[in-house]
Amino acid sequence: MTDQPSHAEGISKAALAAVRRGYQPIPIATRSKLPALSAWTRIRWDANNLDEVKEKFAAWRDEDMSNIGLLLGEPSGGLVDVDLDHPRTMRLKDFFLPPTPMRSGRDGRRNSHYWYQVEEGTLTGTRRYKMPDKAVSVELRSTRAQTVIPPSIHPSGENYRWEGRAWGGKEGPARVNGRVLAVQVATLGLTAVLLDNWPRKGSRHDAYLALAGGLLRYGTQGVHPYWERNVAVLIHALAEATHDEDGGHTRVAETVPTTINRLRSGDGLVAGFGRLAEIIGDDHVTQVRAMVREVEREAGFIRQESDEPSPASAAEVSLEEDLGGEHSAERDPLAERKATWEPVDLEPYLAQEIAVRPPEVMQRSDGMHLMYGGRVNMLFGSSETAKSWIALAVCLQEMARAGNVMYLDFEDEPENTLARLFALSAGVDDIRKKFTYIRPEEPHAEMQRSRWGQPAATDRGRLNRDLLEKAVNESNPSFIVVDGMTVLYGLHGLDTNDASGTEVITGWLKRLTRNGMTTVLLIDHAPKGSIKGSLPIGSQHKQAMVQGTLLQVWPLSQPMPGSIGRVELITLKDRPGLVRKVSEKSGDSDKVQLSAVVTLDSTHEDGHTDLLIDPPSPGAVSKTQLQVDLEHNREAARKDAARIAEQHVLDVFGGDLDLALTRDEVIEALPDLPPGTVRSALNRLADPNRKRDARTEPVLGKRPRHDGAKRRPKEEFFLLVGTG
Repeated sequence: MTDQPSHAEGISKAALAAVRRGYQPIPIATRSKLPALSAWTRIRWDANNLDEVKEKFAAWRDEDMSNIGLLLGEPSGGLVDVDLDHPRTMRLKDFFLPPTPMRSGRDGRRNSHYWYQVEEGTLTGTRRYKMPDKAVSVELRSTRAQTVIPPSIHPSGENYRWEGRAWGGKEGPARVNGRVLAVQVATLGLTAVLLDNWPRKGSRHDAYLALAGGLLRYGTQGVHPYWERNVAVLIHALAEATHDEDGGHTRVAETVPTTINRLRSGDGLVAGFGRLAEIIGDDHVTQVRAMVREVEREAGFIRQESDEPSPASAAEVSLEEDLGGEHSAERDPLAERKATWEPVDLEPYLAQEIAVRPPEVMQRSDGMHLMYGGRVNMLFGSSETAKSWIALAVCLQEMARAGNVMYLDFEDEPENTLARLFALSAGVDDIRKKFTYIRPEEPHAEMQRSRWGQPAATDRGRLNRDLLEKAVNESNPSFIVVDGMTVLYGLHGLDTNDASGTEVITGWLKRLTRNGMTTVLLIDHAPKGSIKGSLPIGSQHKQAMVQGTLLQVWPLSQPMPGSIGRVELITLKDRPGLVRKVSEKSGDSDKVQLSAVVTLDSTHEDGHTDLLIDPPSPGAVSKTQLQVDLEHNREAARKDAARIAEQHVLDVFGGDLDLALTRDEVIEALPDLPPGTVRSALNRLADPNRKRDARTEPVLGKRPRHDGAKRRPKEEFFLLVGTG
């Protein structure tokens, strides 16, 4: 066969490369996943005798052993492999697994193997987790296990392949704590079981409450110390992976604090695994319970037998009162103004209820992000610097995290965009279900303005506005790309150098973020003759439309078909200031900082293109995806703390409408809470302008207390009901 010599040569090269890296390769039967030798676990190679390696693998090839595998764990210096065997774990991997440059798969199951180098002293054994139907969901392969690697051929005939650079490039596999990784993999397996039969409509709220209750209940009256710290990550990932329109933050906020409060106070029962079994099935909950114990064991948590939760009962699975209903949206004091010259309510900022979200879009290979979620960001550069390629790679990252994407393409054609997506290994189903493509060629009513800002909308413009609004509502995108700012201006007769024209465009873009629900990425051109650090066309006014990061694409080697191109991403504006912390100085100006180096490799004969977004200095910054997710939830955690503080304040009044207390008396009644926290909670509860739930809700009124003395009367608070 004509391809046999090249395949044999590839196997030999892979074996030599493995030994040079400190790994132990072994022979695998042709088109098989099974080791071909009975003593395969005892094979060891001397890196100083590579000729022996080459000779042995050549001999094994002649004996029908033409695939290759790697010994894992101790023999290979702590190398481990997370094998994603089930579609559910593939959907969840980015929520729980740390990013790693070393990944592999095959044509029918891309990115299904995540490789890590475990830190010394933290290596665990092999772990295998299953779904309720006994299918394997995910494996953590370690000592006494092996994994087949490229260029082997799968029994189906598909080729094994590296994702990105072979072996993870110079960086190799990410270094991680093995015990932490074991917890992450077990949690991934647990969440996969939940995802397998999670309700789509109707009973989702009850399911989240039951899940929170089952995980958080500890003993007859207490909160589980491990899950109190970690349940938010699991629920957030589950909500995002199921495309829950309420989002992960809302699902956490509406279930976790309420459940914790009720468990601690003993004021009523909470739903638990018994109720969850009614919703997702007994088999799934049985497996969930087993997986919960696995997670706890991996985390080092040991249950005391006397604290075992009691078996589910009819009373346990019913709620004493309805905790459902609608929940208020994330507060935006700027959007609450009647007009823009009205003073802004600063109390939510002072109480730390509102904080800057960390960068969470455009992930580098080290796990850091370069753009801010829910804001307008910009990517600009000269022609043919791979701007659209980079934007589409970010689209794939968003779809991999269970997000939906909308692409407003003002400059290209559908076939070219699809060709790039396929070259980047996008799946047809992902494109059908998660990618909305729009090719605007006419004006949009919202931007049909005269140079003085007066409305000049046409019927066609209003139709385009309504069609876009309908598409946004139906697809609910987490990420929107606006590719072609120059054409966008031209369609509406606006001047890129005119402040009023830019203001019209900026207003539309900010509304496109939907009050922080959607990240917007603009793609723009650099002026002719621009240098590193120069700004986009019409820059004096365009900078104002960027709320997140402004990134210049600067070519190092021109990306071209059939070649390897490299560009730098230069941060020129970072309004929140968090991207600059993971960037390096570039040139003489402190304002021009290098945030990433992008490599576009289109040399593959099969037409595949690798696009890698690496940090300026490999290994300079490292953060696991779980840490990123925890940062992502920080704002929701602050809000949860504020709600809990309010509940404690209301508990002091005990439902007594005749009781009136001063601020100092309430603080004295809550010695475990900081006085500042109590004061903020009192102010929020007594704020007459606060938006409240439509249902009857306890709130506070306030009035002066006169005690007969001449000194200034103290303010006292009293309980009101039904003033929402």
